[in-house]
Amino acid sequence: MDPAAGMVDKAVAVLANLATIPEGRTSIGQEQGIPVLVEVVELGSARGKENAAAALLQLCTNSNRFCSLVLQEGAVPPLVALSQSGTPRAREKV
Repeated sequence: MDPAAGMVDKAVAVLANLATIPEGRTSIGQEQGIPVLVEVVELGSARGKENAAAALLQLCTNSNRFCSLVLQEGAVPPLVALSQSGTPRAREKV
C-alpha cells in the first residue's frame, strides 16, 4: 500500500469520527472539508470511500446547510456509484 494513501485513509477516518459531534461537523463545513470528502468518495480507496460517505451522511443528517453544500460539490454521482459498487459498509452509508 502506498504510504500516502494510508495517511489519506487515516485522515478521512478522523474526519468521519469528528463528523459525529457538533463541533466537528462545524469545523468540517467551515474549513472546506466537504469538497475533500466528496473527492475521496469519488477517487479514494475502498476504506476512504466508506469513511467519507459516513462523514457526509453525518453532515447531511444534522444540517440542511451542510447537505446543500454536499449537493453543490457534486456528491450525488460518486455516491450513486458507491451505492452500486462499493463495499457493503459503504453502501450502508449511502
